[in-house]
Amino acid sequence: MNTVRVADRVKERLTAIEQMHPPGVYLILEDDESEDIKTQLQDLRVRALIAAAVIFVVLLLFLRSFRSAAVVFATIAFSILIALNLIYFGGLTLNVLTLMGLAMGFGLIVDNAIVVLENIYRKRSQGHPAADAAEQGARQVVLPILAATSTTLIVFIPFVYLQGELRVYYIPLAIVVGMSLLASLFVAFTFIPALASRVLGGATSGRAGGADARTGGPPHPAVASSDSGSPHLQPDRPPFYVRFYSGILGVTLRLSRVRQWPVLPVATVAVAVAAFGLSYYVFHKYVNRGIVWGRWGGSETYIAIQIRLPRGAELERTDELSRFFEAKLQTLSEVERFTSYVQPEFASMEVTFPDSLENTLVPVAIKEQLLAYSYLFGGAEVRVYGYGPSFYGGGGGAPNYTIKVLGYNYERVREIAEDLGRRLGRFSRVRDVDINSSGWFVRDKATEFALSIDRRKLGLHGITVQNVVGQVGASVRGQVANSRMRIGGDEVLYEVKLAGFEELDVVQLRELLLQAPSGEGVRLGDVATIEERRVLNRVVRENQQYQRNVSYEFRGPAKLGDQVQDAVIAATHVPEGYKIEGRDELRWEWEEERQIYGVLIVSLFLIFMVTAALFESFRQPLCVLLTVPMALIGVFLMFFYTDASFTREAYIGVIMMGGIVVNNAILLVDHVNYLRRNEGLPLEQATLQGTLERVRPILMTSTTTILGLLPLVLFSEYADANIWNALGYALIGGLASSTLLVLTVTPALYLIFELRPERRRVIALQG
Repeated sequence: MNTVRVADRVKERLTAIEQMHPPGVYLILEDDESEDIKTQLQDLRVRALIAAAVIFVVLLLFLRSFRSAAVVFATIAFSILIALNLIYFGGLTLNVLTLMGLAMGFGLIVDNAIVVLENIYRKRSQGHPAADAAEQGARQVVLPILAATSTTLIVFIPFVYLQGELRVYYIPLAIVVGMSLLASLFVAFTFIPALASRVLGGATSGRAGGADARTGGPPHPAVASSDSGSPHLQPDRPPFYVRFYSGILGVTLRLSRVRQWPVLPVATVAVAVAAFGLSYYVFHKYVNRGIVWGRWGGSETYIAIQIRLPRGAELERTDELSRFFEAKLQTLSEVERFTSYVQPEFASMEVTFPDSLENTLVPVAIKEQLLAYSYLFGGAEVRVYGYGPSFYGGGGGAPNYTIKVLGYNYERVREIAEDLGRRLGRFSRVRDVDINSSGWFVRDKATEFALSIDRRKLGLHGITVQNVVGQVGASVRGQVANSRMRIGGDEVLYEVKLAGFEELDVVQLRELLLQAPSGEGVRLGDVATIEERRVLNRVVRENQQYQRNVSYEFRGPAKLGDQVQDAVIAATHVPEGYKIEGRDELRWEWEEERQIYGVLIVSLFLIFMVTAALFESFRQPLCVLLTVPMALIGVFLMFFYTDASFTREAYIGVIMMGGIVVNNAILLVDHVNYLRRNEGLPLEQATLQGTLERVRPILMTSTTTILGLLPLVLFSEYADANIWNALGYALIGGLASSTLLVLTVTPALYLIFELRPERRRVIALQG
């Protein structure tokens, strides 16, 4: 069902229905989710166009040829057209998630085309004719590109095991990204070689083959445009980034003079390991994990007022309290609109604000003002909640923190909960501590009236406690006597009840006259007190243990709130057999987390299998797979820097990132193997030369992917604004760090892993 179309049809009918009502009666559109969907779709279209423009500029800067950049950029259009046809015949619809998959794939789509075109350029610079360069250049990278694309696609296979909401959201995304990559694979090996042979037809080259004199590596042409518009190759001076990496690799790949030990490569890997440990420490300590504000609370800022009166309260009294707040809100020009719902014993109000005030402190100030008004009323429970990005508490009706107490003794569990409540109350940022919380979003609160009897006063009148309980119980239940009587030969049961007992309130109960043995009447309020107190509205047991929830609101940053909660739990004495669990009310379920961890493990295993099949080795796939921890360094630092929550979207981003970041390592390792196997270069020289020859395609593919994702996460008013923000942060951070490290750490790992087998091979050949 298309939400936007249904909403448009409903609004058309509402206009006709409104005309049928008498004058003065009109309809107000209370909520319209289709407007949010339209806004997101339009926002996504704009961001996608910006991403496409950025990718073209990056291609132009690297290739320095408008025609070459246009050839690569055209793969986006062709791949998207093919993907749209696959989406249509696959029965999918274009919505926010599928469009997001297409937009995210822009940078990935051009990766295969870049690698093919770059290898064709390299063949052309070695003196091959244009047609031969196109054929040989494309053929040489078929296997590594197939493997690299397979690793990206294969991480989506475990998504089929996702359940519930995760499946609804991410299966369509995975399908669309997969279709885009398959389309780009087809275009890269058909469209690119055909056009490249024509674009490079008039290209000239400098030295055919040969290594560059300055770097010791192969020629790395900079592509420029001639007057005719055809690119020509300039192999005499490599780009600055190639020279930069050449200097770094000359140090990190250098073996020691004594026995040729890989001291510097090992030191390079050790620095990377230290960086991983430091970044994880920062992430673990300072980054908030598991909060899903955008999904639960939404991005709209509003205030909710709840008024609850005792049982039996009249509608007029509830309406009077509601109108009091309405009168106060009418004087506030910052309020856009408020809506009231009034019924006996309960009323609720919702206060909304203009978009210009969504992320300001104005709603917070108004909430505090309304909170001050709530203290003016006795006999009524008035609660004021703030929702949305302007408020610390975020979305949801319940307080934003809950601590769960578990144990086998009901009273002991209650005592531990009371101790927690007292400790929490000492913090100035903690509000509304409730040791009788129902947990989650259950708001109904049960109360009971407790009768405290003064036995001394009762004894003065000669009345026993049993008599008091019996008379009070009969008055509350309304039952005075019951018996049987015969009517027309039939025995009938009858009861005698007090008139109006259903409306008996506390004031009337205090005036109840107790019958003393002397015959005098004693007022109940003179010998006992009646008080109303909160109780649990249900008894919850978990694994045969009693459970009690202590909920509260923390006004401050979520990371500080987590630290306060951890400190309070650590300071509370817990007897043997009892347990305290701190949990955030808006954290996603452990079941979902377990699903995502399972998908991540299976994805890494599948990546290892694909690379093992490609390289026919177990060492080299491990070298490739270790790029994932390198990428996590950037993920950790990205979320620390942006102060974004590491949500389930971020976990999905890490899974996708695992399939993407290994692509560069696959291309690098495969090319080094090619130089060792086909050109007979020794290990150290092949590692250095192969890495330098892959610097430009790796930087180009990574830069286009990163900058293609940037428009999806930039220009958001806050870090968790959209469902794709956390996913984009994970991909951008991981790609950025892996790009920098794969060109330094991966060659060092390759050298370490292959050094001993290479020496054994040389000894065997010499022997």
